[in-house]
Amino acid sequence: MRKLISLSLLTASVVIAPAAQEPGVVVFKSGVEQVAVAALVRDSRGRLVTNLKASDFELFDDGQKRPLSNVWSEPSPASVAILMDASGSMAAKLARARETANTLVAGLKPGADEVALYSFDTALHEVRPFSSTFTATDGAWDATRAYGATSLWDAIAGTAQKISDRQRRRALVVITDGVDSASTLKPSDVSGIASSLDVPVYILVVAFTPDERGRETPIRGPMADLAAWTGGDSLAVHDTQSVLSAARQLLAELHHQYIVAFEPGTRPGWHALVLRASKPGLFVRARSGYMVK
Repeated sequence: MRKLISLSLLTASVVIAPAAQEPGVVVFKSGVEQVAVAALVRDSRGRLVTNLKASDFELFDDGQKRPLSNVWSEPSPASVAILMDASGSMAAKLARARETANTLVAGLKPGADEVALYSFDTALHEVRPFSSTFTATDGAWDATRAYGATSLWDAIAGTAQKISDRQRRRALVVITDGVDSASTLKPSDVSGIASSLDVPVYILVVAFTPDERGRETPIRGPMADLAAWTGGDSLAVHDTQSVLSAARQLLAELHHQYIVAFEPGTRPGWHALVLRASKPGLFVRARSGYMVK
């Protein structure tokens, strides 16, 4: 039976890659012969498009067009893991980071959506496990103190693994200043893990102000690449208005994901995915590939 390093439609288990593979890469095996891809569609004006059918999508696996076995878009509960940077570089930004986390949680639906809270410095810490019973964050971050070096990429990879078995729409939200000083993994390693698990990663970068022209500074480099490869996004937050704007965008996208399923290829290794809309003027955002073992 083919072993897929991907999101299983039913269940997934985690093993460490053998020594013959690239060091530091975590391998996710699944016995279900389907790959699921979370996707977002926007029109040329940036508005979310929520009424597409399977016939409106085209999927290419290593350049070969593949039929879709299912496209699902009905509203459903969401699982969100919030990962807060609590390293020393965040000392002057921790209050804004807490505001961002609280705003996101306040936009979720208690009793339906579920949220888990994590923090990190050189290690990953569980602040609160997944629960659908919450009122904002109930002071969960009060004891969080900025201290130590930053293992940003390692923490993202570790949290992506923890959310991988949630059977609903899901996202990993990282609140950070973007500084990494202690990770063993590279951004490309993390993006491969997260995109193989079909966990969109949203990176909210806490800044002091917009750029000198009064405009939002776009996020570039490894953080933006990692978010894009997983089908997520990267946004800057620097005041209450930008926090509210980022939270609205993220929550709207989370609750309007399409889930696209297809039968994967058989060739071992990384498979590059391109998912696009057949209708002109529509833009699809989804993860960049999956792995077959």
